[in-house]
Amino acid sequence: MTTFIAFVVVFGTIVFFHELGHFVVAKLAGIRVYEFALGFGPAAVKKTLGETQYSIRVFPLGGFVKLAGMDEDPETHETSDADDPRSFRNKSLGWRMGTIAAGPAMNFVLAILVFMMYFMFVTLPPTISMVEQDAPAHQSGLLPGDEFVSIQGQTVATLDDVVTQIDAHVGTELEITVRRGSELLQVTAVPMEVDGQGRLGMNIFEKPPMPLGQSLMAAVVQTGMATRQLVSAIGEMITGAMEPEIAGPIGIVQIVGETASQGISQLLILAAILNINLGLLNLLPIPVLDGGWLVILAIEGVRGKPVDPKYRGIAGAIGLALLLMLMVFATFQDILRLNWF
Repeated sequence: MTTFIAFVVVFGTIVFFHELGHFVVAKLAGIRVYEFALGFGPAAVKKTLGETQYSIRVFPLGGFVKLAGMDEDPETHETSDADDPRSFRNKSLGWRMGTIAAGPAMNFVLAILVFMMYFMFVTLPPTISMVEQDAPAHQSGLLPGDEFVSIQGQTVATLDDVVTQIDAHVGTELEITVRRGSELLQVTAVPMEVDGQGRLGMNIFEKPPMPLGQSLMAAVVQTGMATRQLVSAIGEMITGAMEPEIAGPIGIVQIVGETASQGISQLLILAAILNINLGLLNLLPIPVLDGGWLVILAIEGVRGKPVDPKYRGIAGAIGLALLLMLMVFATFQDILRLNWF
């Protein structure tokens, strides 16, 4: 149940922001929005405000925005008239590209917001990140991931507290209490002297809360770094330099569940990474994805006239086939990772 709730909240938020991007820019452009829905299947809740129907569907996976000129009117089941000034097709190229690009763009915005929340509100106590082989810390049984609680009975809340205690007890046996998962463990270690300072042979990190401005800057930097790493990984998978590692719905549910069990801090990081993944995936130049639409609109801009609907239909069919193949491959990889065979 925890896994299901975590998945619905994380994935639902990601999809909501993506579709909200399309919705907001479409409204600003004066495009008629028939429906803004979260989920698929029959509507569990729906309400019409003005000309737009807002609904939450039974299956909490995905979502969509129906626009005049792109989709059928849910009431009449007819497409917008070619002369309708509020049709997507009759808006300027800039507004159409902006409406399409706004979905992925909002995922990057949400990634920044989630990282900002992480930097502002999540605190991590002094925690071991690496233990040197045969060093005092290794001999005492300390492991990466152990969080310092106290040394010699005194609470150590910061990295400076830990360093001060170690420096003050060179050559003296220290009683150290750490948290490992949900357990409190006590170990003893004798700091050695290196260059006039006490050392146990380990790396320690901590994460204090950061003010708003610093958190925003750190979030932008972190989103940029994660985006570059993912783009590089996608490029290597396409060129064959790296084996494809793709998670489908089963894999994503499993990852979210495992991450949720590690605490809210790890779930926030995963949510930010999933937003970046979805944003990049939708920007791939595959028809039926946002990136495919942007390519078609760019071609229209170069040619000075719309792409023939027949060719758009062919491209859409090819794109849908590619997407289905990708989903089947990802789902098959998920099943293999579950060791069902």
